[in-house]
Amino acid sequence: MRVYAAFIALLIVVTAGADAGTATKLVYRVDRATATIEHHRLIITARGAVSTGGWASPVLRVRDSSVPETKTLEVYFMARPPQPGAAVIQAIVPVRAHVSAHLPRYGIVDVKIVSQTNSVTVPITLMRGTPTRSAER
Repeated sequence: MRVYAAFIALLIVVTAGADAGTATKLVYRVDRATATIEHHRLIITARGAVSTGGWASPVLRVRDSSVPETKTLEVYFMARPPQPGAAVIQAIVPVRAHVSAHLPRYGIVDVKIVSQTNSVTVPITLMRGTPTRSAER
């Protein structure tokens, strides 16, 4: 019975360690970002860097605002770090990500991309050739 309990405890520890390595974390820095409205969608792109090699699946996560008066939409620039103990290059490595999201609510005019060490705020612009409401009438 003790062997079985020890096996279950070991299995839980190993599973928890595997999940901890696959969780996404903020990237090291964000260098450049854009936010445009194209075909009734908000297209956000970001370029930045991670502190070592081995990072995978960079994503932009749009944060739902809890303050109705805010004029800035917050987006987190995240990626999955390398597994603990993995052999990786010790250098700043560039990453990029983009996301297509629903149009933000009325009043949002900026997008703030947040990383581990800095953030970049950019205005939301219309893509050329995208009709505006006044042009559609």
